[in-house]
Amino acid sequence: MRDLPEGCVSHILSRTSPRDACRCSLVSSKFRLAAESDTVWESFLPWQWPDIISRSVSPVQFSSKKALYFHLCQSPLLLDQGNKSLALDKVSGKIRCTLGTKELSILWDDDPVVWNGNLPLSYLFPFVIPFKPRLLNVSDTNDVSYLRIRARIQAKLLSPNTTYAAYLIYVHRYGGVKHPPMRASVRLVGEGDETKVEEVVNDAYLLSTTVFRREDDGYHCQSRGDGWMEIKMGEFFTTEDDMEVEIFLRGTKEYTAFMVSGLLVHGIELRPKGPK
Repeated sequence: MRDLPEGCVSHILSRTSPRDACRCSLVSSKFRLAAESDTVWESFLPWQWPDIISRSVSPVQFSSKKALYFHLCQSPLLLDQGNKSLALDKVSGKIRCTLGTKELSILWDDDPVVWNGNLPLSYLFPFVIPFKPRLLNVSDTNDVSYLRIRARIQAKLLSPNTTYAAYLIYVHRYGGVKHPPMRASVRLVGEGDETKVEEVVNDAYLLSTTVFRREDDGYHCQSRGDGWMEIKMGEFFTTEDDMEVEIFLRGTKEYTAFMVSGLLVHGIELRPKGPK
């Protein structure tokens, strides 16, 4: 290995992973130089990274491709006027994406009687301090007997050949117990909304204290440790095909007598599955 040119070592390391490249940099000075090269870290960045940083709300400055990689891991970028955020998984380099409320289709979101849509971040702080919002806007429900939230995103904007899980990020301001289960689903669709992957629908319990909760069925909410709650909505696998991911959360007819209110929605997060 000592006889190999540095460029050859860099090419070999580019076929590994960010963790392996960092470990190999400890082998020798030659490996360290190779592991620091832009050739290696360019291969770990998403192929669309120039487009990603061009859409950032704030300028992105970096001295090397390695510096850019860790910047994207440690500091999620706000994109598209702050309506999306994007970061990289530190171990795998896979894209994590959060869609803000302006990227969601919410039933009656144009009715101020039902939704206080696209609220500024300052809205959070009068009643709670620990929240750490990642996007520029949130939405808040008043009393509503039927709730529906829908999102769509092109699969090619995420990492290819990767299993993702979709999560609703929210908090319930009132913490009541009479909160019925919702229906959550994720599917891939092509042109003309032709379903390519079968849709799997699960119950989603947005309150852990709900009287409707059943431990052995559906998805259950959990705390994120940053003041927000999250609930899984489903999984999907990204391919090379020109597909869209469609994510649904909707109420059910049998529970229309119960009101949903005080639901503060931050957005929908798409996270790659894999080893931590």
